[in-house]
Amino acid sequence: MSTNKRNNQQSVSSPKPAPGWIRFLFGGWIQAFRDIYNGLIIPFQELESATKTGLILLASIVVTWFIYVPIHELLHVAGCVVTGGTVTELVMGREYGADFLAKIFPFITPETGQYAGRVTGFEPNGDIGYLATVFAPYILTLFPGIWLIGHAAYTRKFWLFGPGIVVGLAGFYNLTGDYFEIGTILSTRLVHVLTGGNASESITAFWELRSDDLFRLISEISETPANYGMTTAGGITMTLIVIIFGFILAAWLAGLTYIAGRHLSKHIGSSTIFVDSVKK
Repeated sequence: MSTNKRNNQQSVSSPKPAPGWIRFLFGGWIQAFRDIYNGLIIPFQELESATKTGLILLASIVVTWFIYVPIHELLHVAGCVVTGGTVTELVMGREYGADFLAKIFPFITPETGQYAGRVTGFEPNGDIGYLATVFAPYILTLFPGIWLIGHAAYTRKFWLFGPGIVVGLAGFYNLTGDYFEIGTILSTRLVHVLTGGNASESITAFWELRSDDLFRLISEISETPANYGMTTAGGITMTLIVIIFGFILAAWLAGLTYIAGRHLSKHIGSSTIFVDSVKK
C-alpha cells in the first residue's frame, strides 16, 4: 500500500483501555486480534470478489497446514536433540506424509489417530532442554509467521494470510497443547521447589502434570484421581495450583510470543508493516 493511500486512512476507534492486569496477561491476544481485524477482516469486507478471495485464502490455509504440521513436529525433535536429549518416537498422521517421512526418519511412527503429530518417546536434557523441545517450532512463529501477517495486511495479498495464520498464530491455537506444556513445566518446577520436594513425593503422578493436552490431563485425573493427589486437601491444592498457574503462564507466553514476533518483524521489515488503520 502506498504512503498516499495510508495518509487517507483513519484509525479504528479504540475501545476503552482494559484494566492493567488484562493488558499484561492478554496484551498479545488483543494485539493479534487488532492486526487480523484491521489487516484482514475490514479489507476483506470491502472486496467486490470476496468469494473468490475467500476460497483462495482457505486453500492457502489448508495447503500451509499440511506442509507445516510435519515441519512443526520435526522441529520438536530438533529442539530435543540439539539441547542434548534423545528422541525414540514421533507419532504422525499418515495424511501428513508420515509413511514417506518414516523412510527418512526411522523414529517416526505413521498413525491415523487423535493427533496430527506428537512426540511420544523422548528424554529431554533437563528442564531447559524440555522447554527448548516444546518451544522449538515456534521459532517459525516469531519469524516469518508473524511477519507474514503484517506483510499480507500491508500489501493486501490475502493469500499470504494462509501461512501467516497457520504459522504466525500457532501459539494461540496451541494454548491447551504445547503452550500448556510449557506452562506446566514451569509451574511444576515452581511448586516442587516451594514445597521442598514434598509435592513430587506426595503426589504419585506429579510430573505427569506436565502435559501437552489439557483436556487429556483432566480426563486422566478424573480416571485416576488418587495418582494426582485428589484424595487429600493438600494434594488437591498443589495439583490445582500447577494446572491453573500453568494455564495462566501458557496464555501469557502465547501472547508474549506474538508481541516478540511483531517487534522482530518491525526490525526486520518496515516499521509500517502492520496495518493499524483502515479506509474510511
